[in-house]
This record gives sequence, structure tokens and C-alpha cells, in this order.
Amino acid sequence: MKKNLTSQDIALLAGVSQSTVSRVIRNHSSIKSKTREHVLQVIREHGYTPNAAARQMKTNRSGAIAVVVANLTNPLYPSLLHLLVNQLASHGLRTTIWETSTELDDATASAIAESDVDGVIFATAVASSRLQHQMIASRKPVVFLNRNLSEHAYDAVVSDNYKGGEIVAKYFVEGRRRHIGLLTGLSEASTILDREKGFLEQLKHATEPISLVRPLSRFSIFTYENGYQAMQALLRSDPRVDAVFCTNDIIAIGALDGARACGKRIPDDLWVVGYDDIPMSGWEAIGLTTIRQPLPSMATLVVDRLLLRIENPELKSEIVKLPNEIVIRKTTSKIDQ
Repeated sequence: MKKNLTSQDIALLAGVSQSTVSRVIRNHSSIKSKTREHVLQVIREHGYTPNAAARQMKTNRSGAIAVVVANLTNPLYPSLLHLLVNQLASHGLRTTIWETSTELDDATASAIAESDVDGVIFATAVASSRLQHQMIASRKPVVFLNRNLSEHAYDAVVSDNYKGGEIVAKYFVEGRRRHIGLLTGLSEASTILDREKGFLEQLKHATEPISLVRPLSRFSIFTYENGYQAMQALLRSDPRVDAVFCTNDIIAIGALDGARACGKRIPDDLWVVGYDDIPMSGWEAIGLTTIRQPLPSMATLVVDRLLLRIENPELKSEIVKLPNEIVIRKTTSKIDQ
């Protein structure tokens, strides 16, 4: 019977220490590229497969990180997941993905807390699930991404959604928009609430009279269909609307088609601005003006922070807030200076 090689055997064959083999397997940055390639060549030649169970017993770590998301039909989340998976892999870590509803239920929270993952990244969180998050955080290191439950309870990496809303309001006012609509949903998410708040409070500072128009009813799910219907309802309530801010891109793309179905020319009659800059927003057929979040930087920082917290569980919590930028495309017009 062929003997199953151990990391010690690989170390002897490669002429390095066992700890060096371990660091190569974990893709540790301290290993020189020449040494790494040599050890990997020995591993390939001998068909060595690390024993994950033995490694976990030795280090008390599984090398896996849980990422919790909601609504994978929103292209923002697959883009974010792609960045996170690659970033975690660069540290030699695997990713397990949990898709939940908006609220985190007790059963899912218990399953995450009892799993063998080394830490958890929450890319979705609402205040009504506070107890479930507390329960998980009592068992695992956690970091929040693109969400923030409270000012100082947890580590979080977010973009400045309040400022993003302000940017859109200023852009509309500078563009001489006077009948301004807001399309958003019923949401507890800090991202949506902050965008709305920044937008509405900035409009109050306009020196020219501004009329704000909102649909009588608000949707609970951010979908293309709801954006389409909400825009039509908005235009029925006030056909004078000349600019609309949508609190995410999916709503905005639906709103564009809803406006065109009502006979509106984009951008001659009506400006539409979204939020997130999902990939399809930049497609030539759509060309949506939107607020871009720095997702690559956010993914890098959140992984770095989680790894730091895994090593230092008593670390004081920290919130990192990154700036956003407006990306002007063809759903709005150039502003005359």
C-alpha cells in the first residue's frame, strides 16, 4: 500500500523546514517566490494533498471564512463575492457562502455560529437581526462589509452612503433640476437609509425652490419590475418631474424603462441616477449615471481587518468609511458651467 505523504515528508524531499511547507500551502507572504515554486513543484511531483483535518487539529483553524449575503439576484453581490473569494484565496483561505433573507433567522445564525469557519464577513445586516449577529459574534470573529449595525459594536468597512446621497442632490441642483423624484424601498439597511438621508437633507440647502416627489406607496423588494412600476406611478403623480434618484442601480434600470414607456426622453426630459455602479450600469445600451462604490478597496480592507481580528480577538472595533464618486453617463446631461 502506498504511504500517504505528510508535510514532514515534503519538507525532507524539498530540503526545507516543515513550517516552510506549511506557509507555502497557506500562501503566506513571507515565503520567497523561488522557495514557494520549488516546494510546490515537489508537492505536484508527489501528488501530496494536505490533510485539512490534521491541520485544523494542530492550528485550531479550518482555513475557511463564511461570507453572508442576501439577494444574489442583485448583481452587486456576485461582484462583491468575486472580489472577496479572490482576496481570501490570496491568503490561502476558502470561502463558504450563506445567502439569507433580509433578516437573519435563528436557525441560520446558529448554523453559522456552530460551523467550523474561522471568521464571518457580513455583507448584509439589518437592525432587526441584532440578537442573531450578537450570538454569532460571541462565537466567531466578525466584520461587516457595506453595512453597519451600530457605531462602535463591530468592525465595519463601508462607503460613505450619506455623502453619496448628498452628491446626487448637489448634482441635480447644479443641473437646474427643480421637480425631483426619489425612488427607494422600505428597507432597514444602513446603506439605503444613509443614501436617502444624505439626499433629502442636502436638497434642503438648495437656494432655488425644489419640489420633491415620492410615490404614495413604497416597494419592499429592490427589483427591476418594482423600479419600472414606481417610476410610472411617480410620473402619474407629477408629470413635471425632471430628475429621479434611485437608491440602487437595479431600481434605476427599471425606472429608465418605466419612464420611456410613459413617453419620456432620457435625458432630454428626465434625468435618472442610480447607486452602486453594478457592471450592467456601464453597458452601452444602459449608460446609467450612478454613484460608484470602491468595492475592490472595500474587499481588501474587510479581509485584512478580519484576519487581524482573528489574530487579536480583543482588538477594539473600528469603522472604516471610504469615499464614493459619481460616474456621469448618458442618463443625465452635461451641466453648463
